[in-house]
Parts: sequence; structure tokens; C-alpha cells
Amino acid sequence: MNQIEKLVVVVIDAFGVSTWEKAKENTPVFNKLRGVHGTVIRSVMPSITPVNFATMLTGASPETHGIRNREQPLRHENIFHVMRETGMVSATAARAVSSLGILISPYADKPGLAGSNLDSEVTEIACRMIDEEVNLLWVQLLDVDDAGHSYGPYSLESREAAAKADTNLMRILEAARVHGYSAIVLADHGQHPSSGGPYKGVHGTTVPEDLNVPFLWASNTELREALDE
Repeated sequence: MNQIEKLVVVVIDAFGVSTWEKAKENTPVFNKLRGVHGTVIRSVMPSITPVNFATMLTGASPETHGIRNREQPLRHENIFHVMRETGMVSATAARAVSSLGILISPYADKPGLAGSNLDSEVTEIACRMIDEEVNLLWVQLLDVDDAGHSYGPYSLESREAAAKADTNLMRILEAARVHGYSAIVLADHGQHPSSGGPYKGVHGTTVPEDLNVPFLWASNTELREALDE
């Protein structure tokens, strides 16, 4: 994309390439955006959310920023700091008890926290922030990660969670389209089926299911064209 003034970044937590491939019939909006621009990138290691979010926001490697859990302070300069110095406004839309809510949101100019810890409220906050026309909005949707941990990344429940995420994504992108935003949609990591333990789906390893994630993007013009199809 060329230089832009308004961008929404939506992270669909744990929506790795392998999970998406199993849920394609449930994600028409995500599929449309994939048809505009899309590639596969690799999660940084370890493939867990706090580590990846810290790298996304600072541009630093895990070895440099040192973040391993969401309770640690993010001591490095991040994109929110840089934007503030140029007069731009940043915002987040996140569950109050999440990596984006705890680790990242304190640094945003407008931290949007969902006290219900439901993606439906996160989506409402995201649309409100877009209506206020902040310059950068960072969103985390967690339904897919929750379902994968509880039932497995390839389960019926996971596919249903992907459908819910796609519906929430549609609401956010529709608001973005109206207000002139470009969009990036990606996952922080994937998931693979567990061979034992309390969780059906796990991540944090170097297996391809954990590492390979989609990265999609569209300018506002492209977004409007894609959503009108």
C-alpha cells in the first residue's frame, strides 16, 4: 500500500493457515480479502500471542524486547509512541483480559477494553473507534483461539468460531470502508491438535500449523471494491 492516514489492523488470534483451510466455507469475508492481497508469513518464536504482539508493535525481535507473557512491561519504543510524536492518534479494541488489552492497550491513546471479554463487544468498540477516525486501530478477536484450545483447531466448534470471527470482521471492515480506512488482517500464530493434556489445541512450537499464518491487506479503494462484490 502507498502511504495512508488511517489503518485498521485485525488480528484473528490462532487463525493459522491450516485452521483457515479447514474453515474456508465459513469465512466468505476473509476469503474475499485473501483475493485482494494475501501471503503466508511465519510467526516469531515462541509462537504465542504476547511475544508476537510485542514484535508487531516494536519491530524488535523477541530476543531484543524480552516479552514472554502479557504481564511484562513493554519497555521498547513502539508504533504508538512514534505516531504520537507526529500528531497521529492510536487506539485498540480488545478484551480486557487479553494480550492486547493488558500488554499493548496501555500505550495507545485510546485503549478500548471490553469488560465482558466477548468478541461481540470488542467489535462494537472497534466500530466506535473507527467512527471517531483514529489513525491506527489495533483489534484482537479471540473466538477462534478459545474454540481451538477447548475443542481442537479442526473441530466443528472451531469452524463455527471462524464463522463468528468472519461476521465480526465484516462489521469492522464495513465501518472501515465507510470512513476511508485501509486494512490489514492477520493471525499471530496457529494451532495444532494436542496429543494429550487439558487442551485439545495447543501452540508455541515450531510445527507448521503453529508457524504459518495468513497476512492479508487492502487499500480503502480495494476494500470497497471487494466488499461490493
